[in-house]
Amino acid sequence: MVFWALVALFVFVIYYANQYYFSYWKRLGVPQQDAPTFLLGDLAGIFSGKRKCFGETFFEFYNRFKHNKIYGLYFSYRPSLIVNDPEVIQEVMIKDFTSFHDRGLFVDEKVDPLSAHLFFLGGQKWRDLRVKLSPMFTSGKLKAMYPIIQDCAKQLHDYLLKNTQEKKSFDFDAKDLFARFTINVISSVAFGIENDCINDPENIFHKMGVRIFERRPRDKIVRLLGFFVPKIVDKLKVKKYHPEIEDFFHSIVKQNIDLREQGGSLAERKDFMQLLVQLKNQGYVTVDKSEEHEVDNATSTERRKLTFQEVASQVFVFFIGGFETSSSTMNYCMYELSKNPHVQKKLHEELDNHLKSIDDLTYDTLSSMKYLDWCVDETLRKYPIVPMLNRESSRDHHFAGTNMKIEKGTPIIIPVLGIHRDPKIYDNPMEFRPERFANSSAGSPNVNGLCYMGFGDGPRSCIAARLGKLQTKIGLAAILLKLKFELADQSMMDKELEFDPHQFALTPKDTVMLRATVR
Repeated sequence: MVFWALVALFVFVIYYANQYYFSYWKRLGVPQQDAPTFLLGDLAGIFSGKRKCFGETFFEFYNRFKHNKIYGLYFSYRPSLIVNDPEVIQEVMIKDFTSFHDRGLFVDEKVDPLSAHLFFLGGQKWRDLRVKLSPMFTSGKLKAMYPIIQDCAKQLHDYLLKNTQEKKSFDFDAKDLFARFTINVISSVAFGIENDCINDPENIFHKMGVRIFERRPRDKIVRLLGFFVPKIVDKLKVKKYHPEIEDFFHSIVKQNIDLREQGGSLAERKDFMQLLVQLKNQGYVTVDKSEEHEVDNATSTERRKLTFQEVASQVFVFFIGGFETSSSTMNYCMYELSKNPHVQKKLHEELDNHLKSIDDLTYDTLSSMKYLDWCVDETLRKYPIVPMLNRESSRDHHFAGTNMKIEKGTPIIIPVLGIHRDPKIYDNPMEFRPERFANSSAGSPNVNGLCYMGFGDGPRSCIAARLGKLQTKIGLAAILLKLKFELADQSMMDKELEFDPHQFALTPKDTVMLRATVR
């Protein structure tokens, strides 16, 4: 009898503790879902058999609660806030950035040294590193690196043109080919290593890029825990990246630094690795007067030199970003251009007005092609590669124009995919219409606040946005100059792409096969 009484008491305590924790937002007067799942909270859909990606999960949350400026969720028993309103998003990302400067992601430099990079770090460490790295991405520095990127684009152009001319039409896996192109670019500008992954898919850099994004169940669980309940990862001391990946990047970076510090032609190369060597040896990147307006004002005041591990971590995140985001953007853009031949025709006309051959594809010429720019912007509007942004409150915060006050340490989620596909913000959002950006950098001139976040926004926006857009645009221009494209599988013309549920980035579930012909 006593045993069953204790069991009943235990169940009673668990039940009411569960009810209490899952009523946090109700007690504050914030709307929330009615029945969070025991232990999982509102994350049950991510772990369930529905198999939806992060972006789609929060897209559904957004559509369900978008009439509320903010609403509450539970990451397990951790209260979290979803921000829907463009003006409140602007408050979080820009106006009150000092209250939301961190992502709240877990970093353990001893257990997982490659994770100590700009995307994950928070607080003063992030601030100091951002200040040091920002001079590497000025327009002047990118223009100096442009010939390296242009050579990679020529390889892509020649590969597709040759195969298409020989076979009259050429079918290829778009994401795979574009990933090989972006790896060529990143390995050249970040490592100073000339690769030809386009003609050699078995290249070690390509293999390593694929390895990083392998869909192992263990890695998915670690990513989920690190994102939603980072304290658990802290206790478990789990590595995010396989030791083979860590050893590869440490080895490549060490060899590269040693060669450059010994002098010779590599030490004169204009690329990111040479700039990182400056940070390692002198603590700052030399900036020309013409670039000073593009750089954080605090740049000249901080002289601490980067350690070898800090250099390796930044190279690693540059590699990840270049491999996944730009290749995915090219993949989505070419998918839409193939589905919308009238848009592809307009882009062909712009290219014909500016270029006669691939050698004419200079930095200034590429910068002058506005329609190409709009196509990339519209691609990232419909397919934001990072479909949700996260922040964490660094102090108690009261949202302007509301009675809402949140506690320090509260996770904030911005459902980018939902906002980018909201018909009240973007007319007919599933239509691929680059002209949206003709008169508005956000593609929606009538919205107050922040609604377009292709590269994030505010002080914590993507530091390499210029490079990402540059390599995407030059890759697209190189392949469209002499060729036209259609979907190899015409049944995809009337369908919308489904997304891979195993990836955090917005990645197509199925392979997009394109067919190239000479135009």
